[in-house]
Amino acid sequence: MSSKVPALLEPYLGLPEEASLIVLTNVMGATTNWLLLRYLYSILQGRGAGADDAETNSGVVLVSFMRDLAFWREGASRLGLDLDGLSRAGRFSFVDGLTGLLSGGQGSESTGDKGRILKNAKLDDVRRGIEAAIGDVRLGSKVLIVDQLDELLAISGEEDVTGLALEGMLFSLRERVHATVLTFSADDALLRTQTTSLERSHAALVLAQTHAADLVLSLRLLDTGVAKDVSGVVRIAVRKEEEESAEYLYHIGADGNVKVFERGT
Repeated sequence: MSSKVPALLEPYLGLPEEASLIVLTNVMGATTNWLLLRYLYSILQGRGAGADDAETNSGVVLVSFMRDLAFWREGASRLGLDLDGLSRAGRFSFVDGLTGLLSGGQGSESTGDKGRILKNAKLDDVRRGIEAAIGDVRLGSKVLIVDQLDELLAISGEEDVTGLALEGMLFSLRERVHATVLTFSADDALLRTQTTSLERSHAALVLAQTHAADLVLSLRLLDTGVAKDVSGVVRIAVRKEEEESAEYLYHIGADGNVKVFERGT
């Protein structure tokens, strides 16, 4: 695999098995942006270990409730991915779940330079917008990546947008794609403090999806604090394997390159 994907993560970043669920969790100061970008790269470039025809022709539907297409376009370009070209080829589609919801509106719209933009947080409209984006991907095995779905709980303002309702929407969407990748915030303060309905819904959603996942990659900061040559820790848990979880250190350079390494190396 290309050096753009750390060797220790190669076994986890190719095209997922059919019907699988992968969860990436982050905390403040240890974002999953770099990891999600490398999932995009591995899937769209067909770079996974033992890649076959299905993998080299796979497509991605990226839904982000935290960042717009410009952010992902720039990050992907640093890895050599042309998201606009992949979109024209029917292998990539994007749903903006942030800007439209913050500005208000109805339904969803599709624009060439910004992808599909969700205009309101009613779950039926959110689901239809994502389903339309799934339909935009015309080639290969479709992988649905949803970035920070938990943010929809905070910005929706809709009474029917609960953790349980989002779980139901995810179940429906997963039936339409080959595999699903989700990212969530998993700070202790968000999961342990459950005094409001929002906090309870957030914790229920994250914990339910994490427990159901076939693979969980969790990012956190060093327990001992900040280090110049270490950005954080990535913990990898594979549900079907009985062996103990793997844990590595990672460092994000100023140029965006990422190194993943074992402790003591």
